[in-house]
Amino acid sequence: MWLLDMFSDRKQKQFVLLAQEHCQVLLQAAEALQRYCQSESPAILGEIDAIEKRSDDLVQRTIDALIDTFITPYDRQDIYNLAEAIGDMIDALDSAVREISLFKVAPTPNIIKAADILAEAATEINAAVQNMERDPVAAGQHAENASIAENRMEELYRSAAAELFEEDDFHRIFKLREIARHLSNSADRADAIGKLVGKIVVKVA
Repeated sequence: MWLLDMFSDRKQKQFVLLAQEHCQVLLQAAEALQRYCQSESPAILGEIDAIEKRSDDLVQRTIDALIDTFITPYDRQDIYNLAEAIGDMIDALDSAVREISLFKVAPTPNIIKAADILAEAATEINAAVQNMERDPVAAGQHAENASIAENRMEELYRSAAAELFEEDDFHRIFKLREIARHLSNSADRADAIGKLVGKIVVKVA
């Protein structure tokens, strides 16, 4: 019976469901950053802490499922890499929120723009993963849209850095650069997730 269970459709389906749940958590994290930039509500700090813990749990559940399943619907390494990349993006979003609070920096217009870009990227990632099984073509398009966030963030980062170095307050400059690093890392992860989902849907097409 245990051998049949290793090959069951239920075992294979769980990877899709875990990835879909993880992307919904990612979207929650991006929206939390977006809301924090608008309100700086302390309650959001507790919310994103819970989101980050839920992400860690989903990564571990994915690893456990990989160990426990003989046949997977997608390449095993791709499944693991996807869970890890989503978790990394959530960690970077969490770090951005925490450092905005810790450094006592009011979100600048550029930080707000970055948060909007990341929320759009998370929306595209969520749509991509939700469509991986039922509409691979749509999934690939959403994945490509998510990857574009990295280019948009790079352009914003350069223009923001040029503005930042016009300032004289070096403490503020270093604080904002550190926050910008986490926002840029989030966009890098969005690009990695988009490319990975694109690779997955090409393999199964």
